[in-house]
Amino acid sequence: MLCRTSQLSAVGNMFFALLSVLWLIIQTQAIAIKQTPELELYEVVRPKKLHILHKREIQNNQTENGKEERYEPELQYQITLNGEEVVLHLQKSKHLLRPDYTETYYSPTGEEITTSPQNMEHCYYNGHILNEKDSVASISTCNGLRGYFTHHDQRYMIKPLKSTDQEEHAVLTYNQEEIDLANRTCGVRSVGRKQGHIRTSRSLNSPEQEDFLQAEKYIDLLLVLDNAFYNMYKGNLTLIRSFVFDVMNLLNVIYNTIDVQVALVGMEIWSDGDKIKVVPNTGDTFHNFLNWHRSNLGKMRIHDHAQLLSGNGFSNGRVGMAASNSLCSPASIAVIEAKKKNNVALVGVMSHELGHVLGMPDVPYYTKCPSGSCVMNQYLSSKFPKDFSTTCRSHFEKYILSQKPKCLLQAPIPKNIITRPVCGNQLLELGEDCDCGSSKECSNPCCEAMTCKLKSEADCRGDTRNHITEKDLPQDGGPKTTWRGFKYGRKDLESSLNIYIGGGNSEGFLKVKEAEK
Repeated sequence: MLCRTSQLSAVGNMFFALLSVLWLIIQTQAIAIKQTPELELYEVVRPKKLHILHKREIQNNQTENGKEERYEPELQYQITLNGEEVVLHLQKSKHLLRPDYTETYYSPTGEEITTSPQNMEHCYYNGHILNEKDSVASISTCNGLRGYFTHHDQRYMIKPLKSTDQEEHAVLTYNQEEIDLANRTCGVRSVGRKQGHIRTSRSLNSPEQEDFLQAEKYIDLLLVLDNAFYNMYKGNLTLIRSFVFDVMNLLNVIYNTIDVQVALVGMEIWSDGDKIKVVPNTGDTFHNFLNWHRSNLGKMRIHDHAQLLSGNGFSNGRVGMAASNSLCSPASIAVIEAKKKNNVALVGVMSHELGHVLGMPDVPYYTKCPSGSCVMNQYLSSKFPKDFSTTCRSHFEKYILSQKPKCLLQAPIPKNIITRPVCGNQLLELGEDCDCGSSKECSNPCCEAMTCKLKSEADCRGDTRNHITEKDLPQDGGPKTTWRGFKYGRKDLESSLNIYIGGGNSEGFLKVKEAEK
């Protein structure tokens, strides 16, 4: 009897132990899978860094200043996602920041403070899932892995739960349905010059045109963050910088598909208050930012395009507005609603408005793109747009062939390469505000031909005129004016002053003069 009791006791202890193990497993699963208000269930993973170091990487693993890089040029991480092993193949993003990148903010007393971070090395990577060509990845490795990737048409966010790249991370399924698409459209009404027939066959292009199409293209972007955006992050410049760099990395995932690199040349943060009236009416805010941009060009970093990111919401469901066909001109601006801390949704709007700047129109919502959702879809959503439609690519090709915006071909110059700028060669080089050619060639009223510096406000435009008008430009057929490397005439200015409005169901294409009323 005693023996039987002992056996029963042993069986009971074993059963209790099994129950304990089962309870621990259940608890572990409960901890590993959670849910947040903005995102769906997430899975806890432990990335495994794979060794892929090559000889060329050892030789090239240096910064432009000859110092050893902290972040490797190429990385691979293996993770187990939904029971499947996948490998993130990542390459360090090129030209994410200009070598002479600056940040401007303001003290509480209104003093302008501009800093130039020295030897600023970034930790941002683009890539894909290994052996899955249609996947994309945009990842930061600064303190663990943080970013966005796609796998089997599903979108994921990865965030570190600890501070290193091989400890626990949360992989979250991105919820694409959280935004009402019906209230986020981009209406377009065509005015001004008619669009001519668009050639899609490149065989019709001349060798010179082919060279221009095949050349590497770069856009220097200036971002201006309004006071509401600054306050949204409680004035934490580190958090602001991290968010903006994440957005820039995602933006390049999109624009690399058309062989365009978008480099951040600088950030201006209105930390002490807005420099313009930022109001719910998108057109009014656009008009105010346009005038501010023109008035302050002389003291700003040289750039090809500027975007205002506003922490305020715009009315009528509109989320953005941009001047079309305007790259490299004084009117090359856009205003963007950025009131939510959602980098994927924000980059969707930024990339869409930049597409209008590059001559692309909206496309119907049913338009198919080679690798997923279309950037220029008339409905703007939280879905990450990965590609441009055939129609938009054709419009972009026509734009760069007809306008030939030379700033597109100006690659960032590494800090350790010292070149001697030559004033008067019609090339914008380091230390120059403008270059309109020789004194005889120059017809730019704002550029001093002898010094390649912008003239003062009074000398440039006169005391009674507040902004550039058509009279400032030569008639078509006459000499062209160079502004920051872009040559344009009167009709080009007309085109550059067209505005695209993102969001809302009303007509969204108007002239600046109409907005001024």
